[in-house]
Amino acid sequence: MTNDKQLKALLDTIERNLTDWIPIGVKELGVKSPAYCLFLWYQDFSDDFTPHYGIATQELLDAINSTHFVDPFDKFEMIWRPQQCADLDAPGRLVLDECDIVETEVEACYEILAKRAEIFEEDSENEDEIQEDELGDEEDLDEEELDEEELDEDEEAIEKEFQALAPFREMMHRVGKNLQQVDWAKIMPISDNFIILVGDYVGYWLAEDFEECVSRPKIDSLIAQGLLMVPPEDE
Repeated sequence: MTNDKQLKALLDTIERNLTDWIPIGVKELGVKSPAYCLFLWYQDFSDDFTPHYGIATQELLDAINSTHFVDPFDKFEMIWRPQQCADLDAPGRLVLDECDIVETEVEACYEILAKRAEIFEEDSENEDEIQEDELGDEEDLDEEELDEEELDEDEEAIEKEFQALAPFREMMHRVGKNLQQVDWAKIMPISDNFIILVGDYVGYWLAEDFEECVSRPKIDSLIAQGLLMVPPEDE
């Protein structure tokens, strides 16, 4: 089986299994407070590629809304990136679990995507270049120039990952759309502003993912309720 055919078969299997299993997994969590969001997170090219899902509840949202933030943006970080808020200490804490049902297929999928984009090969080459620079003669660079170089390299690496993960991200967005057809009120209590949001676990591409997952009327409604500061694509 060629890589393209293997990748498609893996993506189809992951999509089907997640679509069927997520409602079952969510129901088993036994969430009591109405949920304002079902998060489904994919990973970047880190050590663990397995997707996670999380339930953020109205109880958590109420606690966030009642908190004073020096920087208003921190409020929206807690609402839409709760998995990245290590200091989050509020009632209704995020309920988080792993989608281990597709762990094997996801590992195989990421291996194909990484080889296609030469993700890990390039990392090894960069490490060799750094070691050579350390051993050889270096031109003196001031800290500002070094910071700019590192920033450019980081942005290039993030963009490369974004492009490399495109087939997987598109599949995950399809899962999100499939899950929108589920009658979630029969699975767990949900709030009036309930949404399903598929995004990367770190939150680099929240704006792009938000646009793919959430309709414009729903986005406008969230803005009107003070749950979004601006349309995601304008951030």
